[in-house]
Parts: sequence; structure tokens; C-alpha cells
Amino acid sequence: MATGNRGEASGWAERLEGLARHIPGLGRYQDREGLRETDKQVRIYLADLLAGLSRIVEGAQRRLTEAGRLDRLPALDRVARLLGTLADRIRFASYGFAGVFDLHKIRETELAALHRFDLTLVEAVPRLRAPVQALADAAFDEGAFPQALRAVEAALQEFEQTLAERDRLARGLSP
Repeated sequence: MATGNRGEASGWAERLEGLARHIPGLGRYQDREGLRETDKQVRIYLADLLAGLSRIVEGAQRRLTEAGRLDRLPALDRVARLLGTLADRIRFASYGFAGVFDLHKIRETELAALHRFDLTLVEAVPRLRAPVQALADAAFDEGAFPQALRAVEAALQEFEQTLAERDRLARGLSP
């Protein structure tokens, strides 16, 4: 009997969703809510990737501390804090579109541009792994550390600029 009820409930939900799509404005609202949830999941994924990169740096800090090599800790701390800040900015970024009762209407081209930035971020975060790992690996190397630090700072600055462009676009879309 339970399977019959589950099937009936599923059919009822599908009929209700179909009916809601015929109510002017409600279907579009549901689409936007779906986009909102998708956007949230993408941002959580990206923030988690950045947190993983921060853990790589923290591992290098731990190894340096255990070896009594404290001179590089401030530089590594700066990188770890920047990664944490970027993760938070992504996690709590604007959605970039308004709710059903907001007066501000979003043009499809603006929303498409926001999604392009999101795709850029999805591709950019994994590319940050190599310079972050190179920095962690160079923690004990006198000659390689300064160059690895410059490389990771440049990569993070470029990523931060892309994120700032996305923020500007999202603020322009939000009420």
C-alpha cells in the first residue's frame, strides 16, 4: 500500500507543479528559485574547494612550526587568510536575481553573464591548486619560496578580480 501512496503523492506533486506553471509569474518564480538553489550549490562547492586549498597551506605552516622555521609563517598566514576570505565571499555572494515580488526585472543577458562568471570561477578554483601546492612544497626551499609566493599571490589576485567583477554584476542585478 505504501508504494501506491508514494506514486499518488508523486503524481499529485507533478500535477501541482504543472498547474503552478500556468499561473502567470509563478512558473518563472519557481524557475528562479531553482536557479537560486543551483547557484547556492555551486557557491558551496567552490567555497569548499578554496577551504581545501587553505588546508594545504595550513599543513605547510604546521611543518614549518614543528621545524622551528617561523620566518615564513606570516607569508603563509596571509595566503591562508586570503583563501578563507575568498571562500567566504563566494559562499555568501549575491544570487544576482530578484524574488517574485521584487520590482526589479532581470534581463536574460545579464543573468547569462552572471552564469558565465560562475563558470569562470568553477574553472579557476582548481587551477589555483598548482600554485598553492607549489608554495607549500617550497616552504623549506630558500630559493624557490619567494617565487612560489609571488606566483600564488598573483593567481589569487587574478581570481579575486574575477570575483569582484562577478560581485559588481550581481549587485547590478539585485534590487
